[in-house]
Amino acid sequence: MRKILVFMLCIMLCACFSGCEPDSYKAFMSIESGTRTSWSQKHDFLDGTKGHVLNLGKEEKEMVIEVITEEGSVDIIAKDQNGEIITEIENAETGTYNFSAKGKVKFRIYCEEHRGSVSVSEADS
Repeated sequence: MRKILVFMLCIMLCACFSGCEPDSYKAFMSIESGTRTSWSQKHDFLDGTKGHVLNLGKEEKEMVIEVITEEGSVDIIAKDQNGEIITEIENAETGTYNFSAKGKVKFRIYCEEHRGSVSVSEADS
C-alpha cells in the first residue's frame, strides 16, 4: 500500500512541476484535426481549455492563426519550447493573426461558450 501511495505522490508532483496543463473542456459538435505543422478546431460550443503542440522545424516560419468567433470568447496563447510567449491574443475576434516561430510551439486556447473555429497553419508564400 505504501508503494502505491508513493507512486501516486510522484505522479502528482511530476504533473505539477512539469508545467503541464491538461485539457479540460465541454464540447458540442466539435471537429479537431492536426498535422506536425498545422492544427484546427471547429466547434458549435466549446467551453474550457484545449491545447496542441506543433513542430515547425529548425527554420523560422511565418505562421497564421485564423479565428472565427460567432458567439462567446476565445483567448489564444502560443509558447516556444523554452516557455516564452510567442503570441497572445485575448478575446479573439474573427480575423487573421500573424506570427513567426520555429521549433516546438505549444498552443493553448481558452474558450468561454465559444462557437466558431481556430486554426493555425503556415502563411501562404
